[in-house]
This record gives sequence, C-alpha cells and structure tokens, in this order.
Amino acid sequence: MIEHPASLTKCTNCDADLADIYCARCGERQPGHHDLSVAHFTHEVFHEIAHVDSKLFTTLRDLITKPGFLTQEYFAGRKSRYIPALRLFLVLFALQFLAFTAHSPAALYTVKSFEKFDNTGAFTKLIEKRAVKDKVTREEFENRLDDRWHKNYTLLQLVNILGVALVLKVLHHRRYLAEHLVFAAHLLSFAYILALVVDWPIYAVAGFHPGPLQKSVVAVTVGIQLVYVFFAQRRFYGDSTTATGLKTIVLGLGRWAVSVVLLVGSFLAAVAMLR
Repeated sequence: MIEHPASLTKCTNCDADLADIYCARCGERQPGHHDLSVAHFTHEVFHEIAHVDSKLFTTLRDLITKPGFLTQEYFAGRKSRYIPALRLFLVLFALQFLAFTAHSPAALYTVKSFEKFDNTGAFTKLIEKRAVKDKVTREEFENRLDDRWHKNYTLLQLVNILGVALVLKVLHHRRYLAEHLVFAAHLLSFAYILALVVDWPIYAVAGFHPGPLQKSVVAVTVGIQLVYVFFAQRRFYGDSTTATGLKTIVLGLGRWAVSVVLLVGSFLAAVAMLR
C-alpha cells in the first residue's frame, strides 16, 4: 500500500485526499497564509487582468481578421485560448443592443423607430388607438411596449443562433449541427462588432432616419458581412469558390429572414402581452 506524506490533506474544493499546494484531482490551489498578504492579492489582480485582456485581444483580433478561424480552433480542441463562442456572442449582443437603445439619436429598437418607416400612418394610428384603449398617454404606452419588446427580443437571441445554424445545416448538411451553432455564434458576433464600429457612430451623430444615409450604411454593412461570410465559410467548410459564393448569398438571405422574424415576432408578442 502506498503511503502519502503527512503534509497532504483533503482538497478544500473536491475533498480529494491528495491535496498539497495544488489538488492532484481538480487542480485547485489550496489556501495558505500567503493568501492574506497584500502582495499576493496584487499579484492575483494583475494576473487576472493580463489573462483576460490577452484572451479578449486574441479572440477579437482573430474573429475580425481571420473569418472562420475561431470555429476551426474550437473544434481542433484549442478552446482555452479564446473567449467561449456563446459568451462572446451574448456579451457583444448586449453591448450593441444597449448602444442602439440607450442613445436616442441612434435608437433602432424602439416604437418611434418603427414609426419612421410608417409612410401610411397606419402604425401610428394603431399605437394611438391602443393608448386610448388602455387609458394611458401615447408616450407611456410606447415606453411600456418598448420595455416588453426589449425583454422578448433579448430572450430570443439564442433562437437567432439556432436559426442561422439551421440555414447552415441545409447548406452544409453533412456537417454536425453543433459545428453550425458555433460558426453561427462567431458569425453573429462579428456582425455585432461591425454594427458597433460602423453603424452606431454614424447614427449617433446624424441620427437614425430612413433615407439615403441609412440605405448607404446598410449597403456598406451588408457588403462587408457578405465578404466576411464568404471567407469564413471558405475556411471552415472548405467548399469550392463557386459553391461558397452561392451559399453565401443563401446564408445572407436566411440570416436576414431569421432576424426579421425575431424582430417582428418579439414586437407582436409584446403588443399581445400588453392586452
């Protein structure tokens, strides 16, 4: 029978018997008197900041400059070097959603923004009618509707990944759905960064209004995304140039359809919920 040194104790994390400075089973560092020193605390702070900053920089750099590369790395087993795909997606979605709701000139996800596209006035009349029916002011009803809509849209974001992944499954049916889910998360993450870097500064200064400027911004954004999607698919799925080009167009249309369904669906659900 093997005897372990008396210095080994139970792990404070998993209760394993082979815990010295680090646990042999789970790797948890065991507490000691050095943990109470200011020097140790300072070291931990700088270590965590450097680690997070390095991982964040590497992830964003490779996401932007190497389309499809992060998905390749994920399935090659090199996950710890980067921020997880789902976490990256959720954080970037939250940032862009906040940016396009908190600053009024650039606000996209509001009833007022919908009204700007209402050339016939039918939507505006519907809002006014509902406000009268609920015995509240139009502004109060719009605020309540916006709040409910934002909650619905936020909760449905995972469906956004699934919707894009299903389109990818149709285009690349021989690959696993899990591969498409990760690819979709990275693809949408890039789209959110693009919106924050290109769209938001323009709308923040000029305001969001239907017209030549808004159409130009959309055209530039869509063009960049299509180029990115082409190279991402080319790298990860490995199809020919012609096949990748055709699938890029189909994926672009599919992603647009998914986003419209989520946006309009979450809005209509919000209207129904306020009844």
